[in-house]
Amino acid sequence: MTETNKMLEECANYLLNHCFVLGGVEDQRAKYLYVQDHLNEVRAVFAPLGYSVVLYPAPLQAAALVNEHEGSQARLLKYESILLLVLRLLYLQKRESLSASADQVLVTVEEVQAELQKMNLPRRLDQPTLEKLLRTLRRYNLARPVGRLSGLDSRIEVFPTVLLALPDSDLADAAAEVTRTRSELSLYERPEDGTAVVEVEE
Repeated sequence: MTETNKMLEECANYLLNHCFVLGGVEDQRAKYLYVQDHLNEVRAVFAPLGYSVVLYPAPLQAAALVNEHEGSQARLLKYESILLLVLRLLYLQKRESLSASADQVLVTVEEVQAELQKMNLPRRLDQPTLEKLLRTLRRYNLARPVGRLSGLDSRIEVFPTVLLALPDSDLADAAAEVTRTRSELSLYERPEDGTAVVEVEE
């Protein structure tokens, strides 16, 4: 296998497993640059499967694997979706105050908990639960903890892909859902089959 074919295979498998690859993250930069420079070849791998690869240049610097077929999108549990919404809101707030050249958007656990409290959820997200939810978001390259989440001052890096995984078209519905009354929000308790679809759209 040539070096080029090996990199193509690595990038294709990475996109299948993680949905996104980010140019602004050091350990993903080489893959992002490969996708950027060999976009047609990467797209040719996925086209027979009904997938497309969408490239988002700076400032997002992300490549996304997109499948429009119903039931093929990554699915998040209700509280994972709520956490994603909170991180998206915090990302937009932080992004406004950062310079255009800033690579990282960092939020604290305290900031996340403060936003969650505003939603009047049926239960507070304790540290083990928050860590579990973040493992899923990290898998899809949406956010990741910076070190161990040991307290309220612990930090979470939020990736620009939160803007793509939760498009503006879905944001109003998500925001309306989490601002309902406490009794209505009890629906967000984790049922066995309770899932919410997170779609990646162009």
